[in-house]
Amino acid sequence: MISERNMAVLRAIIEDFIATNEPVGSKTLVERHNFGVSSATIRNDMAVLEDEGYIAAPHTSSGRIPTDKGYRVFVDQLIQAEAVTAEIRKNFAELNKIFAKTLDQLTDLDEKLQTSAQLLAKATGEAAVVQYPNMKSVSVRSVEFVKVSESRVLILLITDAERIQQHVVILASDVSEQSLASLKEKFNQVCAGFAIESLSDSLKVLVTKFAPEQRVNVQILADGILSMIDANKQDKVAFAGAANLVRSEQQFAGGLSSLLQTFDEQSDIWQFLNLWKLEAEKPRAIIGSENSVLELSTSSLLLSSYSNQGTEVAKVAVVGPTRMNYPRNFAAVLAVSKLLSKGQED
Repeated sequence: MISERNMAVLRAIIEDFIATNEPVGSKTLVERHNFGVSSATIRNDMAVLEDEGYIAAPHTSSGRIPTDKGYRVFVDQLIQAEAVTAEIRKNFAELNKIFAKTLDQLTDLDEKLQTSAQLLAKATGEAAVVQYPNMKSVSVRSVEFVKVSESRVLILLITDAERIQQHVVILASDVSEQSLASLKEKFNQVCAGFAIESLSDSLKVLVTKFAPEQRVNVQILADGILSMIDANKQDKVAFAGAANLVRSEQQFAGGLSSLLQTFDEQSDIWQFLNLWKLEAEKPRAIIGSENSVLELSTSSLLLSSYSNQGTEVAKVAVVGPTRMNYPRNFAAVLAVSKLLSKGQED
């Protein structure tokens, strides 16, 4: 257990190292921070922190840098301590206002999530990952049929996560606007308000309820809906900020190329993000060696989730070197997740 002053010294070392990217010595700490004690006392505090594994000497320099363990205790206090959390809240208020100006104007899900990742990468100077909602976690808001020609129909599948899919089918026979409107009503009776994953069985039953002469067209429409669902079952993420990682390449201990390759394997990243459980409106950090994926072992991953009517549908994350601005980056992640969430009180 380290003392309150030890913790203050550790926080000062981390803040100075993040700001300068240089090992921090006792003389520098005394000059920059008002501890009210001598350099010798600070050296003793640093010796305790080093013995406990919170800081380390990168070489023969008298300065010290934080370890993964040091960042962990710093981040835990940042999230949990009310006095420190105020720092995140201040950043959150600023970034939430900036992000909202752009995101509130967007309705297309692809554009909204891609833009969210870009805003997050720009605000943090790190890489940003935004998961698409898994189709299994959403429900249908409505099904729309739009007549394109005598036998061609555009199907729109609209989910409660604002995910809109569209697909054109060619019917076996011409259909009138009135008949198409009637079909839409019947399809919405078994689709609207129900989970995506339940539609296959519901649509099979629906097809059997039509007369044989109508059944072919109904089956084509049902197959069109199911094909859209199948085409979008793959796990997908929006990613931005690769250039930010490249600028910090020396901080990844030669592992940047493999890290970037990991992001190319989108389904792997999706599954990795889902390993971590989050408490409502509380972010989480996975630091350095805590990451189970080797390529992320020199990185910090800051996570939050966004929800639909209180149910988590996907996650928002920032990825960068362990030396990052945690208060601001946490605030940015929280701001994006709050703006993407639906059915929450402000």
